[in-house]
Amino acid sequence: MSQALTLSRVMLLMTCTVSLAALGAPAALHTLDPQWQQQQQQNSSAQIMQRTQPPQLDLQGTARRGSVSLEPMYSAQAGSWPFEPFVHNGLFRAIAGYQAQHPRAVVIRGGSITLEQLRAQLNDAKVLGRHEDGYLLSYPLMIAEDAALLIDDQVLYLFSPSGTALINQGLLRVNNSRLQSWSDGRAMATDRPTRPFIMNWAGSQLLIDNSELIKIGYNANLSRGVSSALSTQQSASLPPAQIQIEDSRFEEMASALELNHSQALVRNNQFIGQQQYAIDLGNSRFLIADNRIDGVKNNSGIRITGGSSGRIQNNMVLHTGKSAIEVSAQTGALLIQGNRLGASEGYGMMLRKIGDGSALLIQDNLIANSKLSAIDAAELGGALILDNRIHATPEYAISLRNERPAAGKLVITGNTLENIGKAMIRVQGMQDTILGDNHFKATPLLQNLLIGDLLPLQSQILDSTVRRNCHLQVTQAMGTAGDASDAPTCNN
Repeated sequence: MSQALTLSRVMLLMTCTVSLAALGAPAALHTLDPQWQQQQQQNSSAQIMQRTQPPQLDLQGTARRGSVSLEPMYSAQAGSWPFEPFVHNGLFRAIAGYQAQHPRAVVIRGGSITLEQLRAQLNDAKVLGRHEDGYLLSYPLMIAEDAALLIDDQVLYLFSPSGTALINQGLLRVNNSRLQSWSDGRAMATDRPTRPFIMNWAGSQLLIDNSELIKIGYNANLSRGVSSALSTQQSASLPPAQIQIEDSRFEEMASALELNHSQALVRNNQFIGQQQYAIDLGNSRFLIADNRIDGVKNNSGIRITGGSSGRIQNNMVLHTGKSAIEVSAQTGALLIQGNRLGASEGYGMMLRKIGDGSALLIQDNLIANSKLSAIDAAELGGALILDNRIHATPEYAISLRNERPAAGKLVITGNTLENIGKAMIRVQGMQDTILGDNHFKATPLLQNLLIGDLLPLQSQILDSTVRRNCHLQVTQAMGTAGDASDAPTCNN
């Protein structure tokens, strides 16, 4: 009896059925025809797929030859607003420790330029010179709105002690190249270590293809690696930054990608040994697909916040300090599909404060060996959790806890759950919960399969969903059953 049993054997052990009236449970149960319910799920899934279509990017530079100048950086003047957020990050102090005069930046205007053309025009090795197998940039560099920096088939070292940074308002293209911070060992002029970073303001374009970024960014605002944002000095109507990152490798960065107010395609990349996050997106439209994330020290592998909509598909996320995927205070449509999430120190997925107007589909994921629950949600307005495989977690497979009852709908069907330390499914504070066709392997003498609001109804739920092969809608007393009034009843 102590060995893992399939749910069909679990049902044989459940010989006692308790009536709802006897329990006094403030809930109504309605059996649903499985084919009808599956059609409803397909319709809802199709709507989410439509709402999460990947952005269509148009990354184009200019054929004109750009011009280069060295210009003073005034943090308090309107024309220098792209640098203002970094005043308190230590950037200006680092620059002052390297440059003898008032801090200056390299500014590209009026067209495109390559690294060699840039070096030739500057003609100053203290700013940009040849170094080892590539170039060494030692000044902050800004790409103006009408300009492009083209880094093709090159190695660009970014000098750490001098306050080097790439500030992009135009187009930055990194193709078949390597960008890496470098230091000669001199003492820093700042009270904490700084490293070069890449910042993309709204309206800019960034293309990174078949390239490597190594040891870029430090843990400060907009300086953690590759970032994007809308400045308070920019018009709110300005188009978001367009960012396309493919077939590239990111190593030992604070956060590899910290993208806000962007349209982003992030495909087929490797993220190795990050400190804070591998991918951190807010208020963006995105596709994150076919990436491998291995090793995030402090936080989650992927975090989605704000009014973001998009797809997280077919990624592998391993060994994160917090959760593999984290969704927090998010209000858009989100598809999380086909991912493999393993060995996180926290949850497999952590869902927090996702409103009723959001649309969330979690489907066909494999979640294994998380230190805490595989899917842990709180203040969730509703979700579709379909056809996932969850195993080897010491807590819950799926856990939802709302402090205040939510009027949305939670659909949990077609999942396979095994080797779970506590209950398989915990639901608290959800008006409508639909269950069916879930496959459990459990030790029934030691373990409840369902707890929370579902515990008093466990025998009825299992009788309907397993023995009779129906789907079941559990409606709490706060409202009426949503689909139940018009739904075909299961009579199996």
